[in-house]
This record gives sequence, C-alpha cells and structure tokens, in this order.
Amino acid sequence: MTSYVIRPEQVGDEAAIHDLVGRAFAPMWFSDGSEPDLVDALRSAGDLALSLVAVTAAGEIIGHIGFSPVTIDGADCGWFQMAPVSVSPEVQLQGIGSALIRAGIAALHDQAAHGVAVVGNPAYYERFGFGIIPELAPLAQHDAQYFRAQVLSGNAPRGVLRYAAAFG
Repeated sequence: MTSYVIRPEQVGDEAAIHDLVGRAFAPMWFSDGSEPDLVDALRSAGDLALSLVAVTAAGEIIGHIGFSPVTIDGADCGWFQMAPVSVSPEVQLQGIGSALIRAGIAALHDQAAHGVAVVGNPAYYERFGFGIIPELAPLAQHDAQYFRAQVLSGNAPRGVLRYAAAFG
C-alpha cells in the first residue's frame, strides 16, 4: 500500500497534475485524451473551485480530483461538478481515488456547498452517496444515464445542471 497525504493543489503542481491526468486516462476506453487540458482550462478560467492532490512522502503527486461550479437553470446555486478524478496507473486500486472523493465531498460540505454532481460509472459513484435526483438533469442528454448527484445541504434542486464552460 502506497503511503500518501491529501492536500490542496499548490502553485507549482500544475505540470505534475497535467501529466498525471494524462497517464491516468490514457488507457480508458471512454477517454478522448482531453482530460489534462480540461483541468488546465478550468484552472485558467478560475473554475477549479477545489483541487486536491494525493502526494507521497517523496513529493510525487499520485492522485488528483477537481471540482468546478455549475449552474442550475442558469443560476449560481452552490453546486459543483466533480471531475476529473485521476490516480496514477501504478497505484490504482489502492483506495486513493476513493480517499480523494471523500476528502473533496467533505471539503465542499465544510465550505457550505449545497451539492455535487458527477458523470461516471453509477455503480462506483453510488457508494459515495451519489444517486438520481428525479428533477435534476444534465444539459447534455448523452450524460443522463451516467449522471448522479448528492445533496450536501438544503433541498434537492430542480432543473437543468450546466457544467463550467471548459466542459464544452
């Protein structure tokens, strides 16, 4: 088991995160290779509201997770999109991604966020408390079957959720 700590992204981490995200997504059948550029674009636009990294004692970044603000029916609402979640291929399946997800959700909760959404494997994300919110839908219809959300405070929202502009 690889030893690591989770901390917020710091200035100077950008290149290592870009490299990590690229390596993590390269073998994935669903990836078009745009994930590293997506993280960079979110950061450049000021839309990487929460960015956490898993770092070894030697200082190597082996995991990353990002959260960006979303709108629901065009309004800012205190909700966030979780994406992407990346773990170095050499240390996948050791719980690093799960730890990043839990740490990110806890940090959003502490910041009084209202909720978080994700597009991905429902069976994986549902174990972290994500589920279908009947009256909340993603803007992109092709995301619908993989779209899950989690209320952190307040009532479940209604409407169409739109990701940050970097998502396209």
